[in-house]
Amino acid sequence: MMIPTYIVDDVESDRYIARRRLAKSGHFSPVAEASDGAEFLRSYFSDDRRQAATPSLPELILLDINMPELNGFETIEELKRRRDEARSTGQIVALFSSSDNERDVERSQASGIVEHFFTKPIDDSAIAEILETYRARGYL
Repeated sequence: MMIPTYIVDDVESDRYIARRRLAKSGHFSPVAEASDGAEFLRSYFSDDRRQAATPSLPELILLDINMPELNGFETIEELKRRRDEARSTGQIVALFSSSDNERDVERSQASGIVEHFFTKPIDDSAIAEILETYRARGYL
């Protein structure tokens, strides 16, 4: 089973590293990308995308915190609001940041939607942790 994934980060090299780590594990496909939260939300909730087949597994959303336009926390709030409207909970959200600021970690835990917090660059142990979440829920 392949895990559909969305990488949201304004830094191309960070998206590249995440994409390579995900590909190396062999469990994540298709992988879509956005360079900021607003672009992600437009794409994620587009009519074309909603009409496409529903993914068989909850989607993984890897979301950077520090981005222009909408930062990671603002994007999470909008994602929560829109998914409540759509009555959807089909995502596993992981934040990643170049900072391991304790306030960011606490804020992500308090969001009610973020399940993982990783420091960039994302590494194999982060991918293993994400896969363990899918296994623990019986998805893999």
